[in-house]
Amino acid sequence: MFKKVLIVTVLLVTFASSASANTLYEVKKGDTLSKIAKLNKVTINDIRSWNKLTKDSIYIKQKLVVTKPAVVTKTPAKVVVTKPVVVSKTNTTKQETVVTPVQVVKDVQLITTPAMTQANNLSAKGQAMYPLIVDFAKRLEGIPYVYGGYTMSGFDCSGFIYFLHTQAGLDITRQSSESYFTQTSVVSIPVVGDLIFFQNTYKQGISHMGIYIGDNKFIHAGSKGVEVTSLDSSYWKEHFVSFNRFNALTVR
Repeated sequence: MFKKVLIVTVLLVTFASSASANTLYEVKKGDTLSKIAKLNKVTINDIRSWNKLTKDSIYIKQKLVVTKPAVVTKTPAKVVVTKPVVVSKTNTTKQETVVTPVQVVKDVQLITTPAMTQANNLSAKGQAMYPLIVDFAKRLEGIPYVYGGYTMSGFDCSGFIYFLHTQAGLDITRQSSESYFTQTSVVSIPVVGDLIFFQNTYKQGISHMGIYIGDNKFIHAGSKGVEVTSLDSSYWKEHFVSFNRFNALTVR
């Protein structure tokens, strides 16, 4: 029996190692979107888009994204398919069948990220966007909690995750923490940037999520706003479920 071997080299995705110091702008008295856009050499539509603004009104001390925080470089992946070709050689005494492998190489746009389960070759090193997501998340500390919020005006827990991943150039839809949980796989050894889930907080079942930042801490949009919290807290220990990674995400 001959086996077909499929080797997939995953799309290389390169992000800026860390967000620029000018990624966030704090609104001052007298500022307008037009003034802020001109100051940062971007368009008003850029600021609206990056901050998911539905109206042009802003307020003092509001934090706005003024620099696109992710640079995505796509490199076509190579899919190498090795398949057997049967060649028959015949002479007067015997017939011999020779199997010769032939490689077929195709260019495809493919990304599997952050990682699959162990059975699907889970990477212990995490994903290229993690440093950017974590760095940007820390810059958002202090932004208030808003139920259903997913903009710089305020976040809830899943809105915070949605905002960070979209800003990193990933294509995900706005969903609840419970729905995000169903799209992830549990990891036994978390790396900085992995997701963390909790249950039975304000409702039964999966009800809260954040991002692991190392040293047994995570950053999340809690009731006091975006904050860094220790997993040593008795409350979060009690409600902890698991560390997870998205099964599959695509680059916009």
